[in-house]
Amino acid sequence: MRQETNMPDHLGWTIEEQSYLTDHYRFQFHIPINVPVYPAGDLLFREPLLNFLNKAGRKIGSNELTVTASLFFKRYAFCGLTSSLYAMTMLNKAFDMRLNNIVIIDQEAEDMWLPSFTLKNLHGTSLTGNRKQWRSAIVKTLFADNMTIMLENLAKETRAPKAMLWENARIYIVWLYETWLKENHSESIQKRIQDDYQFIIHDAEPYHFGTMKKNPFFRFEHDHQERQRQTCCLYYRTENGTCCTTCPRKNLRH
Repeated sequence: MRQETNMPDHLGWTIEEQSYLTDHYRFQFHIPINVPVYPAGDLLFREPLLNFLNKAGRKIGSNELTVTASLFFKRYAFCGLTSSLYAMTMLNKAFDMRLNNIVIIDQEAEDMWLPSFTLKNLHGTSLTGNRKQWRSAIVKTLFADNMTIMLENLAKETRAPKAMLWENARIYIVWLYETWLKENHSESIQKRIQDDYQFIIHDAEPYHFGTMKKNPFFRFEHDHQERQRQTCCLYYRTENGTCCTTCPRKNLRH
């Protein structure tokens, strides 16, 4: 008997959920054959990190470590944030997003270096108990046990500005939730989108971000310009690179 595609498989994700995460957020439920993979935990050590960034730099046309670190973290943040926040907000589910569970898949797409990623433990868990407490734990794992650790290490080893790296993460959170807010969802899901967005950007406490003394997204608040950046991601300093549409350098030219 054929399995219904809306039924969770042994990993806790339906076929539709797996397909959506793979198609939209570069999350893989398997590792492609003959493609280099890098456990994210290995990149916390200086030599493996620098080797990885040097290889990545050649692919993106960068010979500056700071530039490569910024653009790598943009891709790392995109993969980790979009997939996990979609699971949390839209599905009331969670991945194990601790950094040591992350595996980076080094692959290209349409002549661009756009790595995807997977997890050593792919099992999904569904919401249990009080949602605010559950959400708090998910956000803490995502940032304090993952994003902050990678960001701090990149800043230490490459001198990439922390503000720039945090804004690299923030820009995808803003894009993600503003996109969902414009879509046609039920009233309950719409409220969940708004509440989760508000929590991450404004209400999450310093402990959700590990070593931070305050929510690192506070510094980027704008009046009605959520997508406008305050820092430059340095993409323009790559070979054939340009300023992004939200780049603050564009305002300097006028």
